[in-house]
Amino acid sequence: MRLLWGAIVSLGLSLSALPAQAQVADTQVGTLVEALRLAAPQTGTENDGLYSDWQILPANIPRWSKRCIGRALTITEFEASPATARGILVCVMRDVLRDQYRASGNNESVAVQRAAAWWMTGDATRYNSSQTAPYTKKVLGFYQQLRSKPTSTPAASTQPKPTSPPAASTQPKPTTPPAVSTQPKPTTPPAVSTQPKPITQSPPNPPAQRVGDQPAQVSDAQVGALVEALRQGAPKTGTQNDGLYSEWQIKADNIPRWSKQCIGRPLTTAQFESSPVTARQILVCVMRDVLQEQYRASDNNESVAVQRAAAWWMTGDATRYNSNQTASYTQKILGFYQQLRSDKPAQPTLFPHV
Repeated sequence: MRLLWGAIVSLGLSLSALPAQAQVADTQVGTLVEALRLAAPQTGTENDGLYSDWQILPANIPRWSKRCIGRALTITEFEASPATARGILVCVMRDVLRDQYRASGNNESVAVQRAAAWWMTGDATRYNSSQTAPYTKKVLGFYQQLRSKPTSTPAASTQPKPTSPPAASTQPKPTTPPAVSTQPKPTTPPAVSTQPKPITQSPPNPPAQRVGDQPAQVSDAQVGALVEALRQGAPKTGTQNDGLYSEWQIKADNIPRWSKQCIGRPLTTAQFESSPVTARQILVCVMRDVLQEQYRASDNNESVAVQRAAAWWMTGDATRYNSNQTASYTQKILGFYQQLRSDKPAQPTLFPHV
């Protein structure tokens, strides 16, 4: 087998302890992906058939990008955008790390090593084997170092690779790592909507996860459908320079804050608008925690959770989902959401637009 390597920057979110259902924080996934990048050895060969800072086998790039952003990227496209590459690898490794938390009885160190073994060999159970353990322990070391200094991790494009990685010939590389998610993914993203856009939306940071909560598992498909429903339900203001940005019409002050939170660096409004893929990735990151929180608040009632999330998006207050001023908007979002969820072939992926 051939060895697979990969990574992402530690995100700027605060960390929380895992509840019984092993809810993995975005910061943990981001730190794992960055640790994988730091642990990726150089082969010493310029054209070694491995690509990006993460040294990924070419067969994985179109498959993973199709799953996570709705279209298959070429090797050149993947290498040209570290931010997009990070988003794809976070998408891939989120479910892997969550699965390994469950398999390890919520032991963070073991879960990270198991995820590293999956990344290296395609088999998480080999994390402590004589051939794999040196690598998985190296990844764990980087992970723990990054977790101890969560605000000091630079972006992948500025971070140096390890200076003395092991020789590639001493580590096996899988050609077909396992699929990550069992959630169905759509093949035809919806067209850009001409629906009007909201002018009152100025939500705060997503609510922090509470220790000991037992939320329903919110799937990527649900979060993706919610984000797309918010885009479709966004009303136009009728003013060209209205201070709102992107197809979601987001207030300017949210953009640097949310992008710092979710991809490790603050974007300008121009950067945010120029890359709908990255914008969608950021909004999925933001709305995942919001939807999860509203599932808890609604006793796992999906329709109410979506309306509460829409109210949070519009006003910053999820409890106003059924108020006179907000109900028509939240019901509209619910309608789009239900349509997207019922029409599986047309349901959006997390970030389908390019």
